[in-house]
Amino acid sequence: MKKIIIFLIFLSVFILGGCIKKNEQTLRPVEYITVKRGSEITNKTFFGYLKSSSLTDLSFQIEGTLKKIYVKEGQSVKRGQIIAELDAPLYHIQVQEAKYSLSDAVIQYQNAKSYFDRIKKLHAAGGISDNDMDNARTKMESANYQIQIARERLNYMSHRSGYERIVAPTDGIILAKTASEQQYLNPGTSVVQFQSSNDVEAYIFVSQNYINNLKNGQKAKVKIDAIKDKVFTGYIKEMSETSLERLSYRVKLTLPDQTPELKDGMSASAVFEMGINDNKKILIPINSLLEENGEKIVYIITDTNNGTGTVKKSVVKTGQIENDKITIKSGLNDGDMVITKGVSEVQEGLRVKYQ
Repeated sequence: MKKIIIFLIFLSVFILGGCIKKNEQTLRPVEYITVKRGSEITNKTFFGYLKSSSLTDLSFQIEGTLKKIYVKEGQSVKRGQIIAELDAPLYHIQVQEAKYSLSDAVIQYQNAKSYFDRIKKLHAAGGISDNDMDNARTKMESANYQIQIARERLNYMSHRSGYERIVAPTDGIILAKTASEQQYLNPGTSVVQFQSSNDVEAYIFVSQNYINNLKNGQKAKVKIDAIKDKVFTGYIKEMSETSLERLSYRVKLTLPDQTPELKDGMSASAVFEMGINDNKKILIPINSLLEENGEKIVYIITDTNNGTGTVKKSVVKTGQIENDKITIKSGLNDGDMVITKGVSEVQEGLRVKYQ
C-alpha cells in the first residue's frame, strides 16, 4: 500500500511538471516597443530634378565655314580645351586690308609732314602766308590721326584671331552638337551646347505641410534615379516664397561633390531630417494597428514577469501617418508595451513571451 501511494505521488508530480513545461513551451513569442512621448526625428523624401545654372550655347564671333568639331556629345572637357575651329577667309582678307590701310596711312603722313616742313621754311622766309601754313599743318595732323585709327583697327582685327576657335570657358560637359562641319555660320550661331561643371543644382518641390520645417543651409541626402547606388550631399541654397503649383514650394539645393554623371533634367529626390517637437505626440509602427468592429486597436503586454506577460486590447484614436508610423491621439500611455510583431496571432488574455 505504501509503495502504491509513493508511486501515485511521483506520477502526479511528473504529470504536473510536464504540463507546466508544456505550457511554458507554448507561450507565443512577440516583439514590442515601449511607448514614449517626446521629440521624434523623422525622414521626409521630396522629389524634383537637376538643373544646370549655366547651360550655354558656344558660338563663333565671326562668320565662316565650320572647319572641325573636336568633341563628342557627352564628352567632358577641361578649361581652355579646343572645342571647334572655323575657316574664315573673309576675316583674313579684313586683316590684310587693315595692314594695307596702316601702311597707306603712314605714307600719307610722311608726305604730309614733308610738305609741312617745306611750307614752314618758306613761311619763315616770308614767301608763304599764314593761311597756307595752317592748311599744311592741318593736313599733317589729320594724316597722323589716320595712322592712329588704322593701327587701332589692325590691333582689333589681330585680337580677333582667337575668334577662329571655340575653347571651353571652364571645365564642363558637351551636351549636344548644334552645328555640322562644313556648315557656313554667321556670328553667334550655336555650335555646341555646354554645361559647366560644379553648377548643377537640384530643384526639389516640398509640400506646404513641411516647407516651414526647412531652412537655408540645411543638409539633405540627394539621390539621382539615373545614378544607382550613389548618394550626394546637398545643401539648401534658396526656397521660393510663393507656392508654384499644387501647394508646393521649390527648394534649390547645391551639390558640392559633383561628377560628369550629373546632367541637366535628371530626376532627383532629396531626403531631409525633420524634428517633430510635439511632446504630446505618440508614434507607433503602422503594422501594430488592427481594426476590429470598426474600431482601431492595438495589443499591449501587461502583468509582466520574467520576460512573459498577458495580452490586453486597447482601443485607440489615430492621427496623421508619418512614413511607416502613425500618430496615436488617445488610448496609449507612456510605458505601455505595444506588440509590433505577431499582432495577428495573439488575442486578449493570452500569455506571451516578449523580446
